[in-house]
Amino acid sequence: MKLIEVIRKYLPIWVAFSILLALFIGYYEPEVRNLKLIIPFLLFLMLYPMMINLRVEDLSKALSNLKLVSIAIIMNFLFTPIMGAIWTHIFLKHTNPFLAIGFILKVTVPCSGMVTAWTGYAKGRIESALIIVALSLILAIFLVPLWMWILAGTYVTINPLIIFKKMLLIVVIPLIAGMSTRKLLIKKYGIKRYKQNIAPYFPAISTCGMLLMVFVIISSQAKLIISNIHWIILIIIGIATLYPLLFTIAIIIAKLLHIDYEDAMALGYSVTAKNHAITIGIATTTFGGTLAVLPAAVAPIIQIPVMLLYLNLSKKIKSFLSA
Repeated sequence: MKLIEVIRKYLPIWVAFSILLALFIGYYEPEVRNLKLIIPFLLFLMLYPMMINLRVEDLSKALSNLKLVSIAIIMNFLFTPIMGAIWTHIFLKHTNPFLAIGFILKVTVPCSGMVTAWTGYAKGRIESALIIVALSLILAIFLVPLWMWILAGTYVTINPLIIFKKMLLIVVIPLIAGMSTRKLLIKKYGIKRYKQNIAPYFPAISTCGMLLMVFVIISSQAKLIISNIHWIILIIIGIATLYPLLFTIAIIIAKLLHIDYEDAMALGYSVTAKNHAITIGIATTTFGGTLAVLPAAVAPIIQIPVMLLYLNLSKKIKSFLSA
């Protein structure tokens, strides 16, 4: 239990250390990019422990929450793309055109694989986050190309198989494994012992997976990031101002519509954390050899601390929503 407290108490320091170490090692040891092969395993390690406490009836209840789901879809596929285009005009208007295309793409592709994990860390409703992620990824197949054509003048192609593979990794496999594990553990140890002696360790295991994931994602792009440092500052400023705004707006909407804290955190994370792997895949296959991939490479450096910021502010957010 002491290890759990150390991880939770010093999480910002662990994240910062992971990012800096990833940039350093990734730049001087480019072979570390081969670690990308273990990302599916790390994603499972991060999400699976969060799924163990889920119940089927809670998922059904989350799916029926049309108000929450509608707000998330509107923010992900109407508000955010437009805001991304405005931010691109403000910060990247006179830069490389592919850099602007990459920024719009980055903020338009919704729902990072870490959405459910961040929601769980903040004691939000993971079931709601799962439903929003699943629906958003399905809609992304059709709406991301449309917005790229409207906002960037480029019609990107998205292979539906990529989306469905991500859904399997982010939603289906961890969910089935987690719920099966929960059933087995309760059957063997009983509900009381499970809650008191077993369940408390799952967040720490998930956090360790998250820290490893941060290292692998950023180290694999370190060379690209550091080699284009003159563009990095503009991208960082853009993301560091847009992402907190998205989360804040989500919380304000939750307050106005009397959405409880658990669903509000699921909403905030699902409309703020953008999908890194899918964006990289689209940028590489559609705009390979250009700077379009750079915003997706840089984004995790800012996105992760922003998610961590709102995790640390979770108590204040809860007080704000209940006031």
